[in-house]
Amino acid sequence: MTECEIVQALRNNEPFKGLPNVRVANLVDQLYTTQRRFDAKFDLQFGDMKVEVYVEVKSTCTPKQVEQIAPWLSQMKAMKNGAAFALLCPTISPQSQELCFKRNVDFIDLAGNVFINIPGKLLLQRVGMKPQREATASYYRNPFSGTSSRILRVLLQKPKPWTLSEIAEELAAETRRVQCPGTPFGVSLSLTSRVLRSLEEELLVIRKPTAFDPDLAVSEADLKQERSARRRNAILVPEPEKLLNTWAREYKDRYRWYLRRSFKAPNPFGSGLQTVNEGLWGMLRSGCYAFTGAAAASLTAPFIDADPIEFYIAGEIGADKLRPSLSGVGVGPDLRVIYPFDAGVFMYSTRVNGIPVVSDIQAYLDLFARGGRDLKQADYLLQQRIAPMWRSK
Repeated sequence: MTECEIVQALRNNEPFKGLPNVRVANLVDQLYTTQRRFDAKFDLQFGDMKVEVYVEVKSTCTPKQVEQIAPWLSQMKAMKNGAAFALLCPTISPQSQELCFKRNVDFIDLAGNVFINIPGKLLLQRVGMKPQREATASYYRNPFSGTSSRILRVLLQKPKPWTLSEIAEELAAETRRVQCPGTPFGVSLSLTSRVLRSLEEELLVIRKPTAFDPDLAVSEADLKQERSARRRNAILVPEPEKLLNTWAREYKDRYRWYLRRSFKAPNPFGSGLQTVNEGLWGMLRSGCYAFTGAAAASLTAPFIDADPIEFYIAGEIGADKLRPSLSGVGVGPDLRVIYPFDAGVFMYSTRVNGIPVVSDIQAYLDLFARGGRDLKQADYLLQQRIAPMWRSK
């Protein structure tokens, strides 16, 4: 939406629909004050009360944008008592709303989410309203979906400063290490750049800027300085657990789609994971598979009941070939065969006592998505396996 369209929606009282006796009046756009230009100003009439609201219009309101503008809005609010200074956006995500609450930043979005706080005079708050359409920036790429999530796996598995080229090299190296037929992990540099930019806007990664200008490099020393500057400008994950938990909440919705591409089958091999693996290997010598969820966690965490035994298999054809062989009377926990939407689930997979298992990161995601008793198993995996890995690196 353009700025004019957003302001017109405000003029039509769209953000306050459903709130009795609350309406917009006397709206003026392109308002200039002694401090700076505001995009609009209006009187918010709330019953018999009327307050002035100055608004800064943005087509998107990411957490990073909120962080950048919060000090200025707070300063303006302190200078003019009794008035509100609010962000106005088509939609404001729950993450941005939470940051607004922490920074005491007033906000309004066209979905109907509102926070106007004038101490001693007015508190108007409504959240949880869903937008009719999502407003995303042109650079935005959902970092939690499909091939984009492979970049997250690199950042979380090996938390260190990363550049674009280093991430590309790591994905290529992981493709060679796993050697899963038909499952290359590489992605384009442009996709990597957009994913990192999106994560940066959500304050899930940071980069340390440098004042060095490579265009002015005239000597070998300057070029070395440029390479050093690029390293200082590398991407870092300041809070790996926050990034993983954000991904896990997003992944939970996608997990249901994963289950649609899966099937349950009786287990003709036995109750032990070693026995099941031997049976599967006999059927899939040329295939690529890895146990996940409780089955994977049971090899490193005590008292975990793997029922059903879940495993990913690469290639839909392989899953179709396996289905007829898994029939008859089961002699152990049921098997769940999952054909993943993205081959990234096999990244950083390993073998424990010869048994192929997904990474602890992937096992955590699947346990979290299943919920119930598996949440405790996910938390154990996070605290005892994943968090120590982050600290050691």
